[in-house]
Amino acid sequence: MDACELHMNVLKCALPLLIAISPVTALAQKTSDALQQATRVQLQAKLAQLNSDLTRAKAEQLLILQEQASIIRGRLHKGDFQVGDRFVIVLRQDTVRSDTLIVRDSLRVAVLNLPEFSVFGVLRSELEEKLSAHVGRFLRNAAVRATLLTRVSVTGAVERPGFYYAGPDRPINDLLTSAGGPAVEADLSRMTVSRVGKKILSGNAAKRAVEDGSTLEALNIQSGDTVHVPLKRKLNWQLIIQLSFITMSLLFAMLQFIQWYYGRDQA
Repeated sequence: MDACELHMNVLKCALPLLIAISPVTALAQKTSDALQQATRVQLQAKLAQLNSDLTRAKAEQLLILQEQASIIRGRLHKGDFQVGDRFVIVLRQDTVRSDTLIVRDSLRVAVLNLPEFSVFGVLRSELEEKLSAHVGRFLRNAAVRATLLTRVSVTGAVERPGFYYAGPDRPINDLLTSAGGPAVEADLSRMTVSRVGKKILSGNAAKRAVEDGSTLEALNIQSGDTVHVPLKRKLNWQLIIQLSFITMSLLFAMLQFIQWYYGRDQA
């Protein structure tokens, strides 16, 4: 067996495996997205179900179930928050105070003038409850409300590309407005929303979301997603002129050659 034949056999064996594995991460992520606001009890129940399913799963399902179980175990242990995440806290006591908290490298946040609060191991669904308990250790009769902000990268044909934060109840239009609005040459009909390099919203659906003012929550836009506004397609007139000139030059050269060729025969 020569090297070429060996290479082809390896590809034949590997191709079915690659096809089987390619949707694993996407399917596991989709399941995780559906459980973003799940409670700890719900996640534990889901993990128990997955562990049970793994004992009798078919080969093509095994990788997907293992990936889903790994994501949930990570959330139960480390929580949902990452460095740079932000949320707004409103504290009602004798007066109403509010602040925007930023998760630092230590996974801690400074809560007003109180001791720091750790978000390690805290789920999204637990944030308000655990924050209330933390504040209650130092302040009496204090009511706490927390709203997690969604961190989204806005790129492309906008005035100020960059990272922006918005509440889940805000329309996607607000993100574009925060970025200075679409540029004159922006093409909103081709706007896309992507997650880890994969498009989750594009084409007519994205255009309709902007027109309807759909909220980030309704569109399932999460922290880390990217909203990209492309430029309108334009004709490159300079290239067209150059190609036309080259084409005309070739035609002229061909005519000259034909004229020379037949003129030679007549001579």
